[in-house]
Amino acid sequence: MKKWKILFGFSAFITALEFIGLPFKEHIDFNTFVSLILYCSILIPMYGYAYGVAIGSKAIAILIFVLTILVPGSLVVLWGVAFTINHFSLIQLVFSLGTFGLLLFISYPVFMYAFRSDKLWAKERQQMTDKKL
Repeated sequence: MKKWKILFGFSAFITALEFIGLPFKEHIDFNTFVSLILYCSILIPMYGYAYGVAIGSKAIAILIFVLTILVPGSLVVLWGVAFTINHFSLIQLVFSLGTFGLLLFISYPVFMYAFRSDKLWAKERQQMTDKKL
């Protein structure tokens, strides 16, 4: 789990740098705020998976996965394939495959948190039941 803690720390650092750099950008548009929201929302499942903490509910984790990884990731992969085909070279192919690998590496903890952490969600559900009693 140490590698996922490092990935979370790195992602949190990059997100913090984006927030700090926001006032210094020459042009701020809607896409800037959308990307910041995506950066912040992906930190939730990364933290939960790295530290074994249930945050929110499983439905929220699945929604975060769909909105931050599945939809934008699919668009990035499609755009990357089209760009690689149009500008084919060995360097472009290596760069595209590396980007795809990085996307998979970042997607893994988000996917595992949403779909493969049943013990974590069962423990959270049990704690909620105990609080009600």
